[in-house]
Amino acid sequence: MKCACRKGAAMTDEELKKLYSLTEDGVGEDDEEINSLLWRIRKRVAKNYPVDKPQPVEKKVEYIELFFDLIFVHSLRTINALFHGITDRMPSQELMLTFFFLMAVVLQVWMFTTMFFNRYGRKSIRDYVSIFINMFCLYYMASGSNIRWMEHYIRYHVAFTAILLNLAYRSFDKYMFAPHMDALDKKILKRNYFILLSEAALVVISIFLHEMYGLVLSPFAIMYGYIAKAVQEKLYAQRPCDFPHLAERNLLLVILTFGEMIIGISEYFEVGENFLEGLASFLIVIGMFMAYAYFNDNILDHHKETSGLAFLFIHVLMILAINSTTVALEYMSHKTGPILAKTMWMVMSQFVYYACLMSTEIYAKPKMKRSYGYVGFVLSILLLYVPLMLGFGSNVIVGKILTVFAVYLILYTLIRTHTHDIRMINVGGYIG
Repeated sequence: MKCACRKGAAMTDEELKKLYSLTEDGVGEDDEEINSLLWRIRKRVAKNYPVDKPQPVEKKVEYIELFFDLIFVHSLRTINALFHGITDRMPSQELMLTFFFLMAVVLQVWMFTTMFFNRYGRKSIRDYVSIFINMFCLYYMASGSNIRWMEHYIRYHVAFTAILLNLAYRSFDKYMFAPHMDALDKKILKRNYFILLSEAALVVISIFLHEMYGLVLSPFAIMYGYIAKAVQEKLYAQRPCDFPHLAERNLLLVILTFGEMIIGISEYFEVGENFLEGLASFLIVIGMFMAYAYFNDNILDHHKETSGLAFLFIHVLMILAINSTTVALEYMSHKTGPILAKTMWMVMSQFVYYACLMSTEIYAKPKMKRSYGYVGFVLSILLLYVPLMLGFGSNVIVGKILTVFAVYLILYTLIRTHTHDIRMINVGGYIG
């Protein structure tokens, strides 16, 4: 292969087209220049060359959406603080239920908002105001997300109701006044604001029942919201979501949740703390993140036509698992307290996280679906990890070292079962 780059001159259209065909069709794999730095640079340039192929217009994640996601960092931090005062004893059943309820509410707000703006969000004043209102209400919800949550019952649920009504209004507004909405869009929007209004009504009823009889029924309203969305999957599938945008929104929240984990393990780096524990905790964070990053950049089909509902539900559980791992790592940083509870918390969090990661295989690129066999390998690793942790995890350092081995063995399995050339690994476009 002759070099298409002449000194002092740019490549012609014919040369670029030829280069594009080489990179697309795999021609020239045995060429002596295939491993050169020049070839790799030219290959990246060629990948961006259209060669008469129509380029679909993709919805970009707006700055306002990034700004909105930041409030969830604060929300997760306040929820995790539930465990800060119980380092020397088992978490109570009430505390555990409170943690999962508060996580379910916050993630539902994010999910419903993301679904709406993925399909119908625009750069408009009303959409921007809607996001700011939700952020303001989330501040009030976060301020009540603590160990004395029941004392803030009215404040918390009024703010949650305001968010649901705000989203319902946006759906109604699009239904009534937005141009270019066909019958299917109107049907989706109508169902959307009906579900949101119904859930808001259930939350309001739960406020009165709590005040009159002391009953806590708002968890049923949350369950209704998730189930009502799930049963609409066939309707949403008729009008596929903007999957590149949805995938990026989920990626950003995953990154922010890992950011919360980075903050959570900071206690391990205080003066006098065990070096090995800090190193192991840091390696766990890196290994978990790299597994998701590798999947997102190399396996996920970013142009898949889908309703996006299952993808969102998987990520709701995944975010819960990531944040639970943060709690487990913070919990394990304290030497006192029940070691078994800390060990089991870590084991369950890891199991759910990797189960969610394996579930996203249904959104893999067509050529990657031959690698479903890796699920068996990962399950085998996890099933071995559980008894080892139960047997030896009572020693915090040993438990963390076992977790490090499990995390990186899964990462290695994920990579090796999806590619046979380590140079093909792509994480954020900087490796490979």
